[in-house]
Amino acid sequence: MFIAHGERLQRWGPWILGGVLLLLVPSFVVMFSPSASIKQQRSELPTINGKAVNLADFQSAKNVVMTEIVFSSGRQPPRTLEYEDQLNIEAVQRLILLRKAREFGISAGEDEVVQQVRMLPAFLNEQKQFDPDRYQRYINFLNNLGISEALLAETIREQIELSRLRALVATAAKVTPAELKLAYTPLHEQTTIDYVEFDGADHKENFTVKDDEAKAFYDLNKEKFRKPAEAKVREVYFTISEARKSITLGENEVGEYYELNKGKYLDDQKKPRPLADVKDEVKKDLLDLRAARLAGDRATGFSVKLVHEPGAARPDFAKIAADFGLTPHETDFFSLRGAVASVNAGPQFNQAAFSLSPEVPFSDPVRGEDGYYVLEYLASKPSEVPPFDEVKELVVKLLQQQRARDAAVKQGRDLAAKVKEAVVTGKNFSDVCASVGLKAKTPAPFTIAQDTTNLPFANRIKDMALGMPTNAVSDFILTANGGLFFHLIQRTPPTSEDFEKNRAQLAMQILERNRQALFEDWANGVMRDEHIEYKRKAHPRQQESPAEEAEPAEPSAPAKS
Repeated sequence: MFIAHGERLQRWGPWILGGVLLLLVPSFVVMFSPSASIKQQRSELPTINGKAVNLADFQSAKNVVMTEIVFSSGRQPPRTLEYEDQLNIEAVQRLILLRKAREFGISAGEDEVVQQVRMLPAFLNEQKQFDPDRYQRYINFLNNLGISEALLAETIREQIELSRLRALVATAAKVTPAELKLAYTPLHEQTTIDYVEFDGADHKENFTVKDDEAKAFYDLNKEKFRKPAEAKVREVYFTISEARKSITLGENEVGEYYELNKGKYLDDQKKPRPLADVKDEVKKDLLDLRAARLAGDRATGFSVKLVHEPGAARPDFAKIAADFGLTPHETDFFSLRGAVASVNAGPQFNQAAFSLSPEVPFSDPVRGEDGYYVLEYLASKPSEVPPFDEVKELVVKLLQQQRARDAAVKQGRDLAAKVKEAVVTGKNFSDVCASVGLKAKTPAPFTIAQDTTNLPFANRIKDMALGMPTNAVSDFILTANGGLFFHLIQRTPPTSEDFEKNRAQLAMQILERNRQALFEDWANGVMRDEHIEYKRKAHPRQQESPAEEAEPAEPSAPAKS
């Protein structure tokens, strides 16, 4: 075995956990079956400098690439010709890079592999120590599927070698002071703008909607009017506040709880405060804990009474509730994501309700803000699109709102073009806006790197502002209710103090980016020099035009009659 005496896998945790799911799929084993025609395989091999790669070496590289993909993706790979082409190309590239690594004297020994894998979280126990039993169970599982421990070891070994190759090549990457300054300044300079906003709600015109227009709008946007599925339940609530009334704490209990939880009651020096100083706090914490536990126990006892014995009548929820001194409450119909009146719980309440049915009418205890709910199924309604007559009023309202927004957008685009043209000729932005009846707003200065601002549609404004000169007017930006355009007044460079404070972190980020780019350039050069030839199995797809940034979605509208 590649790890003796219980010393097993560690570093590649996300791969291993994802692989458990994928290795269950028989097609993964079939992929490595030797039943395929050797002759056909040889005819499909990639070539390096005009010579076909060694079949055994290529298949080995392909197996390792597949193993990496399985472990890193956590899902079954697509079984397509495009995917097979990508797998083959990555395998031959891997062969070349590993050969380069060994030319540079890079290798990884068994001890290094063991050291890398011994701390894998998937095989650590609760004390964060390696658990050989967990590892061995997994290895046995893989062996039953025809996946050897050696393949896992080889995958990790090659990853170590390729990582070292990357580090070796990337050592030549540098970050110059000018590059650092150039990367920092545009993102952190203070930008001041004026903007003019256009909102459909400001258009008070009477947008008359005819019946046939409303019906056409409805037919084009039926899904917009779909009602979600709804449920109705009966519930009882075992509250912590009520349970607290029946709990009495002894002094010994308070002392024992304090001794077990001293770490919760530290002073400024991170030392436990004396019990006398925190006694009230300790009592409250212990009382809260006991009350929550008691409420949960009562809810569990209630739900046990609801267990339906085969052949017996369905338990009477209301009667059992009365035995517990509780009065059930019925909810109105509610959706999976909707609020439930008089219920103090999060989405877990809705999820529990929607898991119920006539066949499974009772829930387990569901945690609320002050205790535990137990639910009984009453009724449900499927999701449906209501008929036009039922939602006609809403259809008309939405169509009117859309037309108001369209009017705001048209007005905004026309005026933005006029203002931009005037500013280009040297006129003052505010004066031009005033002359056409517009009032500009001036928000607080902001930086591109700033997470929160008071800007409307901030990301689009930042994207445009990044490449704009001062005293320029932006193009019109669509927003949910209309749109806006802005005037870039000035930029104030960041202070040297701010730059120095962030220099080290930024330098590391840029250096890592440069290292990545340098290695990719070097690797691409190596591949070109090797003159790789591979006949793809799948026809190349046509290159699609890059999609423009999506504008705010709006429902389709029929043409005005």
